[in-house]
Amino acid sequence: MNIDVETLKNLLLQKGFEKVFTVEKTHDCVLLLGRLNGVEILVGIYTGLHSLYAKIAKASEILEPYWRCEYMEYFPQGLYTFSQMKNLDELAHNIIVKAEAILKRVLSSASQA
Repeated sequence: MNIDVETLKNLLLQKGFEKVFTVEKTHDCVLLLGRLNGVEILVGIYTGLHSLYAKIAKASEILEPYWRCEYMEYFPQGLYTFSQMKNLDELAHNIIVKAEAILKRVLSSASQA
C-alpha cells in the first residue's frame, strides 16, 4: 500500500479524532483504531484501481480477534467512503463524516434504551 499512513493519521487527528493507532498494515490495507468523542472506531483503508476507500465501524461491533484487514471488509457492520482522486485530505474528511453518522446512531440507540 503506497499511501502515507502517518499523514492520514495526522489528518484524522486534525479533523476531530482524539487518538489514532495503526492496528495492522498489509500490502493492500491499513487498519486504524481511533477514538472519536470517546467512542472507538475501526477504519480499514484500501486502495482501489482509481480511488482510495475506507470502511468505518464502531470497534465494539467487531470482536477484537477479527480486527484484521482480511475480515474488516466482509463484516456487515460499518459504512464505506471513497476518495476518487486518492486524495488523503478528502478521504480523512469523508471518514469523519461517516464516523459521525455512526456516533449519531450510537447516541440515538442509547437515548432510546
